[in-house]
Amino acid sequence: MNPSQPNEPISEPTVDPVSEPATTPESNPEAPKPQRNNPLHGVTLEKILKYLVAEYGWEELGERINIHCFNYDPSIKSSLKFLRKTEWARAKVERLYVNSISYDERHRGRELKQREAKPIPPNVWGQPRPE
Repeated sequence: MNPSQPNEPISEPTVDPVSEPATTPESNPEAPKPQRNNPLHGVTLEKILKYLVAEYGWEELGERINIHCFNYDPSIKSSLKFLRKTEWARAKVERLYVNSISYDERHRGRELKQREAKPIPPNVWGQPRPE
């Protein structure tokens, strides 16, 4: 600034928002990619474990995945501690969860189709069909 000139505010250079490229996940390689086909996306290990315990119970869960923390004095807290440290055990638990939810989804679809099934119409001559 020149001391002879009065104090004028310094203006920031303006950027035309139209000419500025939009930031999209494709243009930014560091941005996280959406995981549409990942059934474990957004599901915590605690939610997985609670679902499996509700679905199978500790005894059957211990039979399906032979882990000490499922068979002897089982609890959510001790199981979470073990599963967070042991990758192979966590992989087995996650695989069982994915198989369980896909099984539930397949059977839920069948139940909905059966509920929506229309009653059998009478035959051509207006007589009810024999059952």
